[in-house]
Amino acid sequence: MTTSNPTHVTPRDKQLLILVAQGQKKGEIAAELRLAPTSVRTYLVSLRRKLGVYGHRAALARIAFRDRHVDPGIAEGEAPTLTCGKQRLLRTMADGLTLTEITEQTGQSYDQVKVRMAQLLSKLGAEDRIDAMRICEQHGLLNETATGSVPPSTARPGEAA
Repeated sequence: MTTSNPTHVTPRDKQLLILVAQGQKKGEIAAELRLAPTSVRTYLVSLRRKLGVYGHRAALARIAFRDRHVDPGIAEGEAPTLTCGKQRLLRTMADGLTLTEITEQTGQSYDQVKVRMAQLLSKLGAEDRIDAMRICEQHGLLNETATGSVPPSTARPGEAA
């Protein structure tokens, strides 16, 4: 994932980041902004390209929380302790990889990855990937300086690293 530059985020970009971080789907965003769903899709594709993130909306939510377009809130309790495997899975989630892409990257079955993802969300106390990004930002779990963190993966499956 490329580090975003907040000075390049337009007011419309910020609106989209906030709505994505709030967990809204494309149809809900379209209704909120009074746009056609196809326009929202186009805006999101453009925003992903601009910020250098791809795939799942969680990657956009991570930027929204990290760059404080949306306040992630205050951490409740201690940060969960994650194994190296869970840290790697968390990083792929933050990078926006889909379950299918994660299976291609790890060589595990789709069902195995789905179970591991559910276990990770449970360990974090997250309802979904976007909530996981909020919790990670609260606890600094994705900071490059975090203990035991895994360096960011910039290559998508099928691309040269």
